[in-house]
Amino acid sequence: MNRMIGANVLRYFVAGRYHRPTPEERIFLFLDLEGSTTLAERLGSAHYFELLRRFVDDLTDPIVASRGEIYQYAGDEVVVTWPLAEGVRAANCVRCFFWSRDAVAREAARYTRDFGLVPRFRAGLHGGTVTAGELGDLRRQIVFVGDILNTAARLEEYAKRAGLDLVVSDSLLRRLELPAGVVARRCGELELRGKEAPVAAYSLSG
Repeated sequence: MNRMIGANVLRYFVAGRYHRPTPEERIFLFLDLEGSTTLAERLGSAHYFELLRRFVDDLTDPIVASRGEIYQYAGDEVVVTWPLAEGVRAANCVRCFFWSRDAVAREAARYTRDFGLVPRFRAGLHGGTVTAGELGDLRRQIVFVGDILNTAARLEEYAKRAGLDLVVSDSLLRRLELPAGVVARRCGELELRGKEAPVAAYSLSG
């Protein structure tokens, strides 16, 4: 059941944690496969799906090791979430990205052999208060809503446009002690699509 609906989600349903809308402090990491449209056209839909499945499988260990949860798959995008305290602890939310990058790099020869390329991905990271609750009758799921998710998604879009690996909001970065070897560089006050106020952000590399 955990594999079907996600680790911890069954426990949430049984405990009735989200029967009523609940405010919660969470972090969201939006990971997006680079050049997906071109890849799908080049490989064909069936072969591209195998690439996507391999890529998602390789993210499993880094997500588990960083104590994250997969919130959703949206085409070529994977959304990972943590309760704020868990994601901040030891910079788990940042480590997840770099561990994921390392996991894909370790399989570079296999990707090249099977697909003729090694997948690259960009990411956006943000955290704060969201509202969580159960949604749906025919198909029930736990849904998080709020501007935090929109901002994380827009930061990922900016990372893609700017050719950056990982972009994190200033408000979240100030809560983190970055792992050794990870360097933050200021992106400035970003005008993000759908946001009225600029968002201060940094790119992380390492």
